[in-house]
Amino acid sequence: MQSLIKPADLSVLAVTGNDAATFLQGQTTCNINEVVERKSQIGAFCNPKGKVVAIFLITKITNGFWLILPKSMLQIVQTHLEHYKLRAKIEFAEVENAPITQFLKPTTIRTPWILPETSEHFIPQALKLDEIGGVSFTKGCYTGQEIVTRTHYLGEVKRQLTLAMCDPIATIETDCSIVDENDEKVGNVLLAQVRSLPRKVKDAITDEVETTTINKMLVLCVLNIEVTNLTLRLENETRDILKIIDGRKS
Repeated sequence: MQSLIKPADLSVLAVTGNDAATFLQGQTTCNINEVVERKSQIGAFCNPKGKVVAIFLITKITNGFWLILPKSMLQIVQTHLEHYKLRAKIEFAEVENAPITQFLKPTTIRTPWILPETSEHFIPQALKLDEIGGVSFTKGCYTGQEIVTRTHYLGEVKRQLTLAMCDPIATIETDCSIVDENDEKVGNVLLAQVRSLPRKVKDAITDEVETTTINKMLVLCVLNIEVTNLTLRLENETRDILKIIDGRKS
């Protein structure tokens, strides 16, 4: 399934210039030296504390790189990168009418796109970015690398990316809190979108099985690991119950 953000809500930030590769290598969690033309690689920018500022898809172009990311994050990312630019010979520019869809192949329904409301909230491992090839542990230093690497080797990940669903009558804002049976906050929503999901229905008389569809709100969230087997609710007006689709402890 496609990710829980529409292609129309994505944009492209071009990073070009003689120092583009060297500069980005010192900022991205992925290895810039492995990025090639006509293919995209997922990665992230982190702050010095190892928290993810933004998730992006990156592809190589003739004089630099394209960063594909949510439109609402474009200015945030540019400002973040300009903070580290110093004397690097690079330029930033938004690319209009870019063929974004041809670079979306690495993304799935579990792609943890970050929006302004969730920027700088999570380390890459909580978003399972390391499991989908978005973090290199051999490339060398980048902003936030010390924290990310320490977490990798010590295994101290207390939250995890989880896919859940609820009835589509819910109104869910990005970063909506998720609470447990005791109304304790145990997580946050990253993305939510109504999808038509297949459902098999057995006829009570003929025993024939037909496939129909049912609308559900799919919710990509980050939860405390120890609570994924509990009854969880959204802290929204309708207090909707979340049904975990994956991410349960075995």
